[in-house]
Amino acid sequence: MIEELEPTAGAAMAHGPPPNDQLTHTPARDLERRLRGGSRYLRRREVVRIAGVSLLSGRKLWRALGFPVVTDEDTAFTDADGEALRQMAALVRDGQVDEDTAIALARALGQTTDRLVSWQIEALVEHLVRVHGADGADPESVIKTVGLLAEDLEGLLVYTWRRQLAAAVSRLSTDRGDPEDPVGAELTVGFADLVSYTRLSQRLDQRELGKLVQRFEGLASDVITGGGGRVVKTVGDEVLFTADDPASGAVIALSLSEQLAVDDVVPDVRIGLAHGPVLRSLGDVYGVTVNLASRLTTLAQPGTVVTDQDTGAVLARDEDLVLVPQRRRIVRGFGTLQPLLVARAGPNSRLVTVE
Repeated sequence: MIEELEPTAGAAMAHGPPPNDQLTHTPARDLERRLRGGSRYLRRREVVRIAGVSLLSGRKLWRALGFPVVTDEDTAFTDADGEALRQMAALVRDGQVDEDTAIALARALGQTTDRLVSWQIEALVEHLVRVHGADGADPESVIKTVGLLAEDLEGLLVYTWRRQLAAAVSRLSTDRGDPEDPVGAELTVGFADLVSYTRLSQRLDQRELGKLVQRFEGLASDVITGGGGRVVKTVGDEVLFTADDPASGAVIALSLSEQLAVDDVVPDVRIGLAHGPVLRSLGDVYGVTVNLASRLTTLAQPGTVVTDQDTGAVLARDEDLVLVPQRRRIVRGFGTLQPLLVARAGPNSRLVTVE
């Protein structure tokens, strides 16, 4: 339970931003103030007092958002920090969610935006290097570029979040899962694993490796979302995705394999596909079906897609697909399996293309 205190608006505001902070003007400091919504002049006891929560509850929420814990003497907070804490606490105080859920929501934001910001900064640095050379990506140039784009990126973030939330609401309205288990449902899970990634990572320099990984992630994302699937996560040489049904998952998997087979930068992939019950939690997917898809990936030859017999029984109804039995294999945790190679029945079969 979030421990509440009586807000004392204005108590911490009394001493205001320190004069030295107001007088320090560098591009980095000015942009930081702009993004934070003001100068950092509040200590943690002052900011939780503004939010009307206890120090313990404030620390929990702050840590969940992914920010480091500071000492009592650090002036690390702005008025915007107090308002954010107040809003999170109000969700619990008004009974809309409990404390554990509020922490989970905060953690989802913290972890997602941390990766988002790192990714965007890296993309901007690479852009500056391409346009102006290595000297064009010095810290001052990067800070200037971030300052110019910050409002536009913020607007796109909110727009994308709203669209993604709308899509999630739509999926919930048609979810075929157990109504008493809203996080569990039957989904098709695919793992795509780059061939010879370890060898390539040792041979390529950092820039070439970065180009390969970005190209892989970009193509995979375009094909998966274009086919109506969802990218769950990418980890270096592997992408995990889901689709609503086996046929959609198979079209995505085959399209991705074919796209990468002709790509000049990214090597072939092996893809394992399985359909069944999936536990969805914290933006990720878990369970036997996910493990099976991962195991099947190791049985696939480069440039191919394989599935299990249960998923294959559903795919066999699709006249655009052909299933070819492979030799039986002993798979850890699943015993003896006979994987099925998934292929297209003809040139007119469905295909997810990337412009």
